[in-house]
Amino acid sequence: MAINFKSLTYIYDEGMPYAHKALDDINLSLIEGKITAIIGQTGSGKSTLVEHLNALLLPSFGSLEILDRTIVAKQKNTGLKALRKEVGLVFQFSEYQLFEETILKDVAFGPKNYGASEQEAIQKAKEALKLVGIEEKYYDISPLDVSGGQKRRIAIAGILALEPKILVLDEPTAGLDPKGASEMINIFINLNKQKNTTIIIVSHDNEMVYNFADNTVLMDHGKVIFNGLTLDLFNNKELSDKYNLLKPKIVLFKELLTKNGFKIDPNIRTIEELSKYLAKEINKK
Repeated sequence: MAINFKSLTYIYDEGMPYAHKALDDINLSLIEGKITAIIGQTGSGKSTLVEHLNALLLPSFGSLEILDRTIVAKQKNTGLKALRKEVGLVFQFSEYQLFEETILKDVAFGPKNYGASEQEAIQKAKEALKLVGIEEKYYDISPLDVSGGQKRRIAIAGILALEPKILVLDEPTAGLDPKGASEMINIFINLNKQKNTTIIIVSHDNEMVYNFADNTVLMDHGKVIFNGLTLDLFNNKELSDKYNLLKPKIVLFKELLTKNGFKIDPNIRTIEELSKYLAKEINKK
């Protein structure tokens, strides 16, 4: 199955003199069960796009098909609360999603809001906190009294406790040190592999995107420029140059090797694969 945007346009402050078209006639399919990154310059429409996935925003024109539902512009759309349980959205500034007096209560709030008993909600909260690496000794601490990285983990746990089918993350690794960022991404990879959770990540971190995303969507001025395999996007030098993509280090290295006469397999993605290839080429010579 796929998530389908069909001729979807979104206009902020529609009908006002200062109206702004943030999404312009989007036709886009996202494959469920994959890790998809959405990239582009600031103001390209990335966050606006993903805020449609759980109906935080509704289209001005066009429609969205997601999880057997169709959301149509200018129509009364029902079942949106249930959709928001199945499509979890974690904002870039995760502290905005934290409000309860303790971490455990904060993470348990979502399940309780959707009908779980107190005991069930607490159990789901503990499982989610364990999944994101928050130790039990922190459960009775205020979620506002921990580090920025821990706040982000707690906010993600609050969404994971709802057991969403689709997890949408806006800049999940922003501000984290390399170790913390790597641990965070591994959480999402494990969710994708073990539970087949669809992961959609908005990011400016092209190194992370290149290493972990199956597919990538490139946006510019409210339009989709590219939708396909991550490797295909970063192997497309013309497209990368035109839209000023910050290329991952290994892509730059591959381009340098190509300029110096090496024929590099475009499917090589990791430094380990490239090292093995170079070793073979050097041994031949």
